[in-house]
Amino acid sequence: MSTLFRLLLLVVVLASASLNTALADGVYFDINKREVRVPVCDAPSVLSAVKRTIARADHAYRGGLRVEAMDLIAQTSFTRNRKSPIARRYCRARAYLSNGREHPLYYMIEEYAGFVGLSWNVEACLPGHDRWKVHDGYCRTVRR
Repeated sequence: MSTLFRLLLLVVVLASASLNTALADGVYFDINKREVRVPVCDAPSVLSAVKRTIARADHAYRGGLRVEAMDLIAQTSFTRNRKSPIARRYCRARAYLSNGREHPLYYMIEEYAGFVGLSWNVEACLPGHDRWKVHDGYCRTVRR
C-alpha cells in the first residue's frame, strides 16, 4: 500500500470514529459541547454583518437602503437542540436608515451557517422592506 493510501485510510477511520461518538451523544458537529459558538447580539462583528447583509441586497429590492446605525439592541430568543441541533440567537434593534428614518430591524445569528459550515452567519430583515417575502410576512423567519 502506498503512503498516500494509508494516510487517507487513517483520516477516514478517525473521522468515522469521531462522527459515531458525536451521533451517540445526540449532538452534531459540536466539538466542545458546552460552548455555543454564536456571538451575542451586540457584538461588533455581528452589527457589521447585519449592516453588510442589508446593504448587499439588490438595489431594486430595498431601494438602496443601508443601515447607518443601530441601538436598543436586545436578544429576543435563543434556541438550541430543539427541532435542530443548530444554535440560533434571535435579536431585534432600532435601525437608523440611510433615508433618515428609524425602523425596527430583526436578525438571527445561526451557528455553523458560515462559509462551509465553519462559522456563524447572520440573516437580517427590515419589516415592510422584504418585498419578495424572503423572510416570510413581517420577517417571521428571523423573529422570535
